[in-house]
Amino acid sequence: MNRRLLLFFIGAFIPVIVLAAFYPERAFKGAVPVPQVPTVSGATIVAFVSNNCPHCAAFEAYAQKQQWSVEYREISAKENQKLFADVQEHAPLLRQGVPTIIVNGHVLQGYKDDATTGRKVKNLYEEYRKNPAQGLTFDAFLFSDRTTTVETTEGTCEKNCTVDFSDYLFNVPLIGEVNLALLSLPALSILLGFLDGFNPCAMWVLITLLTLLIATRDPKKVWLIGGTFLFVSGAMYYLFIAAWLNAFLILGFNAWVQKIIALVAIGGGGFYLYEAIGKDPNACQVTDLKQKKRIIERMRSVLQKTAWPAMLLGVAILAASVNAIELVCTAGLPAIFTQILAFNDVSAIARYGYIGLYILLYMIDDVVIFTIAVWTLHATGLTKKYARFTLIFGGVLMYALGLLLLFMPEALTVA
Repeated sequence: MNRRLLLFFIGAFIPVIVLAAFYPERAFKGAVPVPQVPTVSGATIVAFVSNNCPHCAAFEAYAQKQQWSVEYREISAKENQKLFADVQEHAPLLRQGVPTIIVNGHVLQGYKDDATTGRKVKNLYEEYRKNPAQGLTFDAFLFSDRTTTVETTEGTCEKNCTVDFSDYLFNVPLIGEVNLALLSLPALSILLGFLDGFNPCAMWVLITLLTLLIATRDPKKVWLIGGTFLFVSGAMYYLFIAAWLNAFLILGFNAWVQKIIALVAIGGGGFYLYEAIGKDPNACQVTDLKQKKRIIERMRSVLQKTAWPAMLLGVAILAASVNAIELVCTAGLPAIFTQILAFNDVSAIARYGYIGLYILLYMIDDVVIFTIAVWTLHATGLTKKYARFTLIFGGVLMYALGLLLLFMPEALTVA
């Protein structure tokens, strides 16, 4: 590592060290959050809650007032997510959300107030106490074959609980004031995907391929070969991001995993700024000269094939292999994006839809360059000034998201 890059990394982590000194409880918080009130294992009432959910806090206060023994399950713990999935098997209409209360075989989601939801829980609890032999404990409910309906009410934290986001405003050049914590998932998908698309490692391959294609003076070859390359590149990146997402979903809401990703994002933001300042932002630092020569030779050999199926297969394999190599250059933003997707309570279809939106914006600069090349018969890339701007913007955004993920992860459960 050269001296200048080392200084950038040191500078990037100085604010992290200072914030950790002032807020050690957030910087070094363990993997499983501690419930706000005492929990009683094997209690008649089981409640899935979150420490950041005001509706959960309202139920906990009511339960303490009633002097109930309650087994609280913090939803961010991996084992509790698995247990919640088991409950969903018996209550198919149950959505991801807290508080979710199970008592006497009944499932209630949400907590409006003491007079409504609180009274309902109390009635079910008293019903169980009067005749426990006819009642259903939580364990018996899980091991039974019965399914039940879900009673839902107002007061459910599915995405975002009450948090003060005023500290997460920053000014973006040409855009203005942006509140990172209040970005919707579609907006975040568009913004991060757009920024991720402007990386030199993916760009130089496309421009080189287009240059070789245009030299053939064959419009059909330009459209089919170039289009196949773009399609396979987008598909590869989609699979890559989907793999990241599934890895985070399997790991669960582990706080230490979040912190590792946050540190990677902070370091990645520093590296983006290093790449943008004092260097050619269009030069890829991952692929060396020998690798580039080999890739160009493979491009030429593919274009020399006479059979169209062989040519298209060759360019598809080329796109897949090149993108696999260049993923090193673009791992930062996808890691942050998929971590945010993982701990937002949305459906699987929605998550993969947001990945699709991310990919659409990720590919838009390549599509623009491809369209210009086809129209003008001249392959050209981004100007250094514009590429540098996107690297600076992306670096600042990745750094800010890393800080949020490290010290205030609940701020990234967006609406």
